[in-house]
Amino acid sequence: MKKTIAVGNNIPNDIKDTLNKKGFVLVDDNYEGYVDAILYNSENSDLSYLNVFDNVIDMDSGALIVDIKNKQAEEIENILTNRKYTGLF
Repeated sequence: MKKTIAVGNNIPNDIKDTLNKKGFVLVDDNYEGYVDAILYNSENSDLSYLNVFDNVIDMDSGALIVDIKNKQAEEIENILTNRKYTGLF
């Protein structure tokens, strides 16, 4: 099943293009509905629009929030596919 990913306008086009080619469905931050993940860049955006999405606070199937700062498209794809970041330590 294709994953729906919310992307703001500050997400670089190369990341959007890569994810789109890998089969992810990309929607903008005005999309109202269920998303599997939300991409943002902590370097130049905030998360004030999170209340737009239906499942942001659903603890069972909530949206994964991914900060793309300093990440390559392949690393983001891995995070989205596995629904987890690499180890912190």
